[in-house]
Amino acid sequence: RNEMGKRVIGVCIFIIFIASSLSALEITYEGKVQLVQKEGFFIGIPRGFVVTEKGFIIVCDSRASDFKIFNQEGKALSVFGRKGYGPDEFADPWLHDYKNGKLLISDTSTKKLYIYSVDEHLKFQQIKQTIVTSVLDAKLMDEKDMVLIARMPIKDSPSPAAYVLFVLDITRGSRGYLIPFELQLGENEKPVDFDKLKKTNPWDFPDWMILPAWKYCDYYGDNVYFVWTANLDIIKIDLTTKAHTRFSRKTEKYIQPKVSREFKKAYNEHNSKEYRSWVQKMSWVCKVFADSDIVGIVYTNFDNKTSRWNSFLQIYDHNGTFLKEAPLENFSSTSERPNLYYDRNKKILYCLSEESIGTEGVYTVYKYRLR
Repeated sequence: RNEMGKRVIGVCIFIIFIASSLSALEITYEGKVQLVQKEGFFIGIPRGFVVTEKGFIIVCDSRASDFKIFNQEGKALSVFGRKGYGPDEFADPWLHDYKNGKLLISDTSTKKLYIYSVDEHLKFQQIKQTIVTSVLDAKLMDEKDMVLIARMPIKDSPSPAAYVLFVLDITRGSRGYLIPFELQLGENEKPVDFDKLKKTNPWDFPDWMILPAWKYCDYYGDNVYFVWTANLDIIKIDLTTKAHTRFSRKTEKYIQPKVSREFKKAYNEHNSKEYRSWVQKMSWVCKVFADSDIVGIVYTNFDNKTSRWNSFLQIYDHNGTFLKEAPLENFSSTSERPNLYYDRNKKILYCLSEESIGTEGVYTVYKYRLR
């Protein structure tokens, strides 16, 4: 009995130690590096970027349909890919993830998903290509030989429901569906009849149709995390049991998106200026990430003084306990969806900032360590 008591006490002390360690977690700004812009390396529209183990910064330029590579000091090194429909050519690329020397790329126009290897000499080699439509976010689950994909609600035959999150088996090509669209909207929501919705008067559209559709995902171990940009509500799914839970903390800094009549009017009348003015009044989730210890969320708020978006980082443990929220100091962006990359092994969050000085674009990578 004494031995059992000692074990229980030991376990309790360990749990308290872990909890106190996580609650003391610090978000430390470690500096920035400006990416050199010169002929052949001017970034048009960045659409995803990653940082490799060697410190190479790879930026997807969707305007040029290529990938521009810089070293850790920001010096321009090389370019891979070009616009087109042939080998190593892309129409509308998006760089989603990097793990273990592999890049995950989608091409919106051609509906293709690629996995490329990239070595220490910056040599790219395609190792996988498949068809996936309407990809919004994706993560390499390399140790499982799978890809986690968040996308627009689409029905895949023979699936009867429209799913927004699934895992793709790279070897067999099979799909494991995880989140039907109605679960994104909340618990006990009825499936959406999209055929009926097409015939609906625009003034009767549900609020979720007016709000941006962006979705984000990540995983660690057998746990998958999903969030919709218009609601800070994290869905956690156990890949083994398929059971799900939800958690979030909507702090005083977070401004819940909601649809007013004026907001809907701007949407229906395609008044982009007015629509943007409503978007700027609310908070938008733009990243979820996970490592062995924590789950992170980034959301943005518009700053009327600077006319730029500021980012806030939330930290939770894997049980959904809220641990911390802090602004990402010094970093801001022109978009509510800044390009972000998290290196889970080094516990570093990289943020790509863009601004214009005269006629030139200036791109800077900011670095934050979680410890």
